[in-house]
Amino acid sequence: MTKFFAAAAATLLLAPLSAFAQDGAPAHDFAGPRIEARLGYETPTISDGSGSIWKIGSAVSYGGEVGVDIRAGSKVVVGPYANYEFSSVSLCDGAVCLNEKGNLSVGGRLGFVVGGKTLIYAKAGYASISLEAKAGSASDTESKGGIQGGLGVEIGLGKKAYAFVEGSYADYGDFYGINLQRRHVAGGVGFRF
Repeated sequence: MTKFFAAAAATLLLAPLSAFAQDGAPAHDFAGPRIEARLGYETPTISDGSGSIWKIGSAVSYGGEVGVDIRAGSKVVVGPYANYEFSSVSLCDGAVCLNEKGNLSVGGRLGFVVGGKTLIYAKAGYASISLEAKAGSASDTESKGGIQGGLGVEIGLGKKAYAFVEGSYADYGDFYGINLQRRHVAGGVGFRF
């Protein structure tokens, strides 16, 4: 049901905006400061080194990103970004629960302009996941940092607005003897200033 909700939300968010990306629209300006709203679906996982992978859970995430894109030639864009996404991932066994609170990432991205309205990009950087353990009324929160990479496509909706779809993977390394990762797909809309 959650997967259906995430797919429906992404469709409702992006489909009406496609009318702005018609051939008659002006070329998109892929340079300058930008801000975006993000809606995603994520699966944090753990592994023990034997090749087995277990899901902590899968759920919707939401948040935003800010960045600055700089033209490095007529078809190349580079720049820094920072984003934060809240999460609803939860794994419970009776009164004991492990919840993901959110994920912070900062890094850089490299993009290539295709036509006048499309940007294909790769991202790499640092990520920090925040987990909360609860047992009855007691709780504790801990964060773990690691590396993150992603690939995405951005479509210009006129001169400054855009829509995007992006997939990412983060590896946080050893977390109490297990390896912690996060797989994530997101979509949304943004605006350049």
